[in-house]
Amino acid sequence: YRVEDLAYSFQETAFAALVEVTERAVAHTGKEEVVLIGGVAANNRLREMIRIMCEDRGVEFFVPPYDLCRDNGAMIAYTGLRMFKAGIKFNLEETIVKQKFRTDEVKVIW
Repeated sequence: YRVEDLAYSFQETAFAALVEVTERAVAHTGKEEVVLIGGVAANNRLREMIRIMCEDRGVEFFVPPYDLCRDNGAMIAYTGLRMFKAGIKFNLEETIVKQKFRTDEVKVIW
């Protein structure tokens, strides 16, 4: 076996599992959008697989530009900017940090 073939096979299997879990989450929650973020969002193959699943299910797919997928600080700042432009504002006293933050608790309005 070639190392490249093993790596490709592992990636396809891992990404297929991620897409399946995402598809189940969409089906069970009734959500109409999927957001792919983090460093893994820079992977073209994963973007393609999730985009195809979203198209098949009629779900919107959001992913940041590539240059924002490498730096968590940049992604957080970009999200904050999008929220601000959408009119979502908080007083400093109202902001909190949760260790186990749930993304399904956030309404995406932009």
